[in-house]
Order: sequence, then structure tokens, then C-alpha cells
Amino acid sequence: MKFYVTIILIVCLFSCKKQYQYDDYDEDDFIEVQGIITSAVPDGDPFNNSSVKNIRYQYYLNQSPPLIGFENIDMFEAQRGYPLIVLVHKENPDISFYGRVGILDTLNTKVSTILKNHFQEMLNETK
Repeated sequence: MKFYVTIILIVCLFSCKKQYQYDDYDEDDFIEVQGIITSAVPDGDPFNNSSVKNIRYQYYLNQSPPLIGFENIDMFEAQRGYPLIVLVHKENPDISFYGRVGILDTLNTKVSTILKNHFQEMLNETK
């Protein structure tokens, strides 16, 4: 019996890795890039506010395929299809955090075209 408990504890220790948060880094380590929210669903915890959501988003939209980020945040306005500004680590683009809903002031032509097409598709879905 002790053997099984020991094995379970060892597996738990090695499988649990620290989830880094934005506060674990320096603000200057990040750049802002354009992204789109692909899903925003309540986190399912009955003790959380209804505004706490599991967010999935795409960023580096001009790449094929774009990178994907995940975050559990308390943000009422986060909805599927909304544009957002993603904070991406300068040295490791796989490290990203939800910045805010919105569109960057400076977009290159390709990302601007991608966003226009995205919004047109959303409009077509509502018709």
C-alpha cells in the first residue's frame, strides 16, 4: 500500500508544473500583438463570479497556423470573436497573456486584412 501512495506522490510532483503569471515577469519583457478570442466560456466553478471565464485566443495571426493562448480571467467583456491585444514574451512567443479587448493602433497590412475578413465573417454569420 505504501508503495502505491509513494508512486502517486512522485507522479503528482513531477506532473505538476508551475503556471506562470504575468506578475512573474518584468513588464518590459513583453510586446503587444493583435489577437482574436476564439472561445470564452464560464470556468464552471460555482464559487466564482459569472464573469470568470476560460479564454482561448489566437495571436500572431499572420502566421500559419497562428499561435494559441489560454487563460482563466475575470473579464465580463471577453466574448468569442472579439479582437484583443495579447502580451507576448519577447524571447519566447509561446508565453502569452491576455492584455485587453481592442485593436492595436499599429497593424501591418496582412493582419489588418485578416481582421477585416474576420469581422466580415462574423457579420455574415449574424444574417
